Order: sequence, then C-alpha cells, then structure tokens
Amino acid sequence: PRQILSRDQLCRLAHNRDLEPGDRSIDIRITRLRKKFETEPNAPAVLVTVRGEGYVYEPVQDEARRR
Repeated sequence: PRQILSRDQLCRLAHNRDLEPGDRSIDIRITRLRKKFETEPNAPAVLVTVRGEGYVYEPVQDEARRR
C-alpha cells in the first residue's frame, strides 16, 4: 500500500518479463481492476495513477476499522 510501482515493475511482477515499447498490458489490467474495485473508475481513488511514475494502491479507509 502507498508505494508507487512503475509500469516496468508491475510488468516484471505480473508477467515475469520486461516491459516492451508499446506494451499496454499493464494499463489494460489496471483498467480492468478499476472497473471491479473502484466506485467511480473514471475518478480512481484506490488504484491511482502517479503521472510520470506509475501506479499506487491507496487502501480504502473502513469506518469500522477506525473505531
């Protein structure tokens, strides 16, 4: 959580290979995950894009956990 992972790092973790030029597989996976987990996929709050760096997972704060 809260650690920025580059597209290269995510490709190595997900596919066990380096990201190639023009490879959009990570972007497609992020889009699919957002559709499943985000309340509003077009305004992501859980899987957030960090421009020029990659993606970061921001866990949802559960009200029950804070009490």
